[in-house]
Amino acid sequence: MWHSPACGKLYYIVSIRELIGILPEPLRQRALTHPSVADPYDSNGRLEFLGDSILGARVAELVFHAYPELLEGDLTRIRAHLVRKSSLAEVGRSEGIEELIESSVINDSVIADTVEAIIGAAYLIDPELVYRTIDEIFNPAEVDTEELRDWKTLLQETLQAEGLRPTYRVRSKHGPPHRPEFVSAVSVNGREVASGRGHSIKESEQAAARAALEILGARPSVRSPVEIHVGA
Repeated sequence: MWHSPACGKLYYIVSIRELIGILPEPLRQRALTHPSVADPYDSNGRLEFLGDSILGARVAELVFHAYPELLEGDLTRIRAHLVRKSSLAEVGRSEGIEELIESSVINDSVIADTVEAIIGAAYLIDPELVYRTIDEIFNPAEVDTEELRDWKTLLQETLQAEGLRPTYRVRSKHGPPHRPEFVSAVSVNGREVASGRGHSIKESEQAAARAALEILGARPSVRSPVEIHVGA
């Protein structure tokens, strides 16, 4: 917390670290303990389940209000993007959460699960603080909706009109096991058109399809930006 001299009030600094700070023992210890090193009832599996549900529901509400012009499919993609494992792990790493976790291994999945467990544990103590923290960290207005388009489907539909279809292959894989980078290529009629990078095969294929659409001059027009009112 920090103190405002102007009005004499105390304010919470919204962060996952702050949520840890409100947890009493042994709840704090349980939230930070991975099932790989403790009995299931003394580790964070149950809290992760609760936190995942709370996070998903709150982010769904934020996305719903932030994008009144979008339908279910696009809303689902934005929500999934915001709460995906890599995003949660990035939040946890940015706050040094991995230093507090008790686990046989520390990777993105473990950090993401722990962030969800912390959210679940904190919800039992102060639901409103949890909601404010989620609202601050998982802001739908910061999502680039262009990045979430299904470029593979768009490319396939574009080529179908000419009786063609795209094919994909993984050209290479680099990086550590917990953070690999794939390079995939897309070909049309036996000729390689473009390639793309990503931290999963699916992501690299989407990047390749997007690049192919741009090369073929068939990229769909960008949607007009909308005014975002998060949580309205």
